[in-house]
Amino acid sequence: MSTTDTQDAANPADRSTLLSHAAAEGDAETLLHAAEARLRAAGDLPGAPVERQLDVLHALHGFELGRFLLRHRGLNADWTHRLVTYRPGTLPPNPASLEWLVFESVPAVLATRERFGIFQRETQALLRPGMALASVPCGWMGDLLLLDYSGCAGDFSLTGIDLDPQALEGARQLAGQRGLASHVSLRHEDAWAGSLHESVDVLTSNGLNIYEPDDARVVELYRAFFRALRPGGTLITSFLTPPPMLNPASSWRMAEVDPQMLALQHLLFTRIIDAKWSALRTHEQTRAQLEAAGFTDLRFVDDRLGMFPTVVARRP
Repeated sequence: MSTTDTQDAANPADRSTLLSHAAAEGDAETLLHAAEARLRAAGDLPGAPVERQLDVLHALHGFELGRFLLRHRGLNADWTHRLVTYRPGTLPPNPASLEWLVFESVPAVLATRERFGIFQRETQALLRPGMALASVPCGWMGDLLLLDYSGCAGDFSLTGIDLDPQALEGARQLAGQRGLASHVSLRHEDAWAGSLHESVDVLTSNGLNIYEPDDARVVELYRAFFRALRPGGTLITSFLTPPPMLNPASSWRMAEVDPQMLALQHLLFTRIIDAKWSALRTHEQTRAQLEAAGFTDLRFVDDRLGMFPTVVARRP
C-alpha cells in the first residue's frame, strides 16, 4: 500500500454521502422509543400484531448487530464481513434467540452468505499471473483478500475503492493478516468516479446497487466499471431480486424458503428497520442495465433461494 493511499484513507475529504449506513441521530434509547412509536402508529400486520412487532423490536435491540441495524438501517463493511464469513454453528443453537435466527436462518442473510461464496468461486477460477483485480466498493475486501493466490507466483495486484474510511482501514488490516499488503492499493473515492481507466482484468462489486433506486445512476455505475476494465476484462457483480408479491418475474424459489423465516425477515427488514437496501431488480432489468453500459456475454449464477444472484459479464 502506498503512502499516498494510506494518508487518503486516514484523512479523507468529504466527497459524498454513504448510501448504505449513515447513522441516525440520538442515543440508543431515543432511537428505540422512536421505533416503538412508529410501529404503534403503523398498526398490525397480518400475523404480526403490534405487540408482536414490539417484542421483536426489543429482541433486536438486545444484541449488537440489531442495535447497529436500528441506528443505521444498513450494513457497514465490518458487519458485512462478519455476516458473509460467519460459519454456521458458531453461535450456540437457540431458535428462541433472534440473534441466532438472524445469523443462521433468515433467508436474505443465507442468500448473502451464499452470494459471497459464489463471488469467491467465480473470481478464483479467473486468477492468472500478472492479473490486476479491483473491488468497488471494497468494504473489507474479503472477496479478493480471502482468495488463494498460490498459482499467481506473486505476480498480481489488488485495488480496493471505498467511500468509507473505516472500510478501507478494515481492508488494510485484513491485507496485513493475509500477508498481501504489498499487493494492495486502497483508494478513498466514490465508486462513480471511475479513476481506474482500463487498468483492471477483473472487477468485483457487491452491494452498492441495492442501495441506489435510480436506474440511470446504476447504469452510470456499471459504465464506470466498464471503463475500469481492460478489453476482455470481467465484471462480477450482484443484485437483489423482488419477491413474487411485488413482481411476477420474481426469481425467488418459494418452495425452498421457510415461510416463518420469510415472515420474520419481512417484519425485521421492512417494518422494523425500514432497511435502505430496497432497490430490487429482476434478471432482465439487470441484463438491460449491464448491456446499456456496454457489457456482453452475461452469465447469471443464482443462489439457492434466487434472492441475491451473481452476474458475470465481459467487456468486449
